Amino acid sequence: MSDWRTSLVSYFVPGVKPVTAVADPDQIMREPGILSMVESKGFSVVFFEDPIAFRLDYEERFRCRWQSGELVEVVVVFDPGELDFEVLPVDVLERARQVRLHLKDIFPRLSYNVLRALETTHFDALFLAHQSHASQPLNEAMTKDFVLRHLFEVDGSLISSDAELIRFLCRLHYRRLSLPDVLAAHLQAVLKARFPEWPLELLLRNRAAFWAFLQERWPIFIRSTGGGRNMVEDPSAKMRYPGPELLPFGHDDVRVFIDNLFEDGILTPIPWAWEDAADQTWIRVGLIGKGEQNTDLRFQEILPELSASIPTALAAPSDWLNFALRWGQAQMLWHEASAGLKQAEGEKFCVTAGQVTVAFNQWLTETYPRIYNYPPATPVMVHHIPPYLARILEKGDAERVAFILVDGLAIEQWFTIKAAMAQHLGSPLIQESALFAWLPSITPVSRQAAFSGKLPLYFAESILETGKDEARWKQFWSDRGLHPAEVGFLAMRGEVGDEKKLEEWISPDTKALAVTLYKVDEIMHGMQLGAAGMLNQVRMWAEGGALLSILELLLSRGFSVVIAADHGNTEASGIGAPKQGVLCDVRGERCRIFNEMKFAEECVTQAPGSIVWQHAGLPAQFIPVIAPPGAAFIQQGTKSVCHGGNSIEELAVPFILVHKSKGVA
Repeated sequence: MSDWRTSLVSYFVPGVKPVTAVADPDQIMREPGILSMVESKGFSVVFFEDPIAFRLDYEERFRCRWQSGELVEVVVVFDPGELDFEVLPVDVLERARQVRLHLKDIFPRLSYNVLRALETTHFDALFLAHQSHASQPLNEAMTKDFVLRHLFEVDGSLISSDAELIRFLCRLHYRRLSLPDVLAAHLQAVLKARFPEWPLELLLRNRAAFWAFLQERWPIFIRSTGGGRNMVEDPSAKMRYPGPELLPFGHDDVRVFIDNLFEDGILTPIPWAWEDAADQTWIRVGLIGKGEQNTDLRFQEILPELSASIPTALAAPSDWLNFALRWGQAQMLWHEASAGLKQAEGEKFCVTAGQVTVAFNQWLTETYPRIYNYPPATPVMVHHIPPYLARILEKGDAERVAFILVDGLAIEQWFTIKAAMAQHLGSPLIQESALFAWLPSITPVSRQAAFSGKLPLYFAESILETGKDEARWKQFWSDRGLHPAEVGFLAMRGEVGDEKKLEEWISPDTKALAVTLYKVDEIMHGMQLGAAGMLNQVRMWAEGGALLSILELLLSRGFSVVIAADHGNTEASGIGAPKQGVLCDVRGERCRIFNEMKFAEECVTQAPGSIVWQHAGLPAQFIPVIAPPGAAFIQQGTKSVCHGGNSIEELAVPFILVHKSKGVA
């Protein structure tokens, strides 16, 4: 880890006072490496956000232990605002040593106005660049150029051709990096004189718009290659986005991205007669031909890349989330591939799946336990969704927001929904990413977190219930100043006609709406045909139009819509159910929940390979036991599509932002 962490962690000295109060206006303490180093010194770390929730946690976990004579030390992190340390309760301050953390202490030669716009994930690279290349103080404009060059690998003054611009935009958006507004505006100002026809403001800031920009120009490029017969739309159709119509997709700097964009499902292959198309793989992945031709080719291209790019145990959460999207695409392609390909590639696919399982479980142990405190500006867990939506409203990026939670939807199944949307819903902008569910990946834990915006630790009294979603959603928005009439919630199966029920619930005042759809979870719990059958059933549901009608209604009413899930699902084989009866609070297929450690340990003894999972964000008397990889606590030898465990298929879920397309002005 970089020295910037070491210097900050030196402020935390055990044995001085029971509380260390940390004023952290720049959210530095949310960085997982800092958290890990502070915890390794024996401190527990608590973030002061909700005074009531904090008080309950503080009293239960710390004050009562001090009163019994235990030597426990806690770090209380808070945003000082205008009140400084007076934000904290008096009794906490009386026990506290005070510490202040500032970005300007880490990067003294860079402009603070630029630094505060950056996410903590950039700090390692920025620290190295700062130490090596920032030899003197830089003003704000110079800091912008410095950060763009060293973090985003772009020098706007050196981009002089369409190919160079597309290469930069592809690299930026393929890595799912977000340019802070202050940097995007600066880069736009540098580029606009050389690219006056391009919608730079939109393409720099909006990943979905950039992919749509490329998508509508792909058929024009294919025609330019001279590949005869085609089945695409009228070439005279007006472009929705301004800019040059014929892009240099074949340029060496651009072509390297194109096959990945189609393999990953970011761009959609177009109908085209293969026998007339250029016989080059990077072109043919973007052409449908006969369905299995394209599917097989894309799978053959993506599998070796996935095998070589599995993230490590210390990887950033964004690395695993990006990988999960590609892995979900590969699984969907596998289920749809020809019998011949499955026979030829089956062993390689199984080996890769095993490698993913091992690496992901190592990451869960090393890194996942500390990502729950990430700032929600770029969400990484499901409880970040409400704060993210609140930020959209506060910034004015949308006037109304809606959250559709599709219970149990896995990433591979999302891609079938996306295909149905492309065929039947016109041209909305779809921005894809992923989030982590809570482990155990069961509905009472992860769905309550998704609607409340809180850690499960803070709803311990209802953590085994499923009926608090509406109350938690409305409480979140009430705490942020919305009137009850401005907040809506509706739970439905997800059948055709449900959009009419929803239409009756929406009023002109509704600003924050939540909708739960149960259909996918119902399909899962009745599924007897494994993961392939599950995928097919979700496709049929999507093509039936229930979700599409709801989306169409919300978009027509001016909502920006987030689609996500509380957990995914995986196919597992039965190893038998541990015989513990009433000792178990929850008897799920992939997990068991206990309220005493001795009972959890007995379960592990009966089911070798299972693990006891403990996490600082879970209540103390909530002790999950997770089944071994690929296994379920059901009758031995039977198979089930289920959830609750720690596979990447269960824990990484789709996080999709859908809003109306911004076409030509």
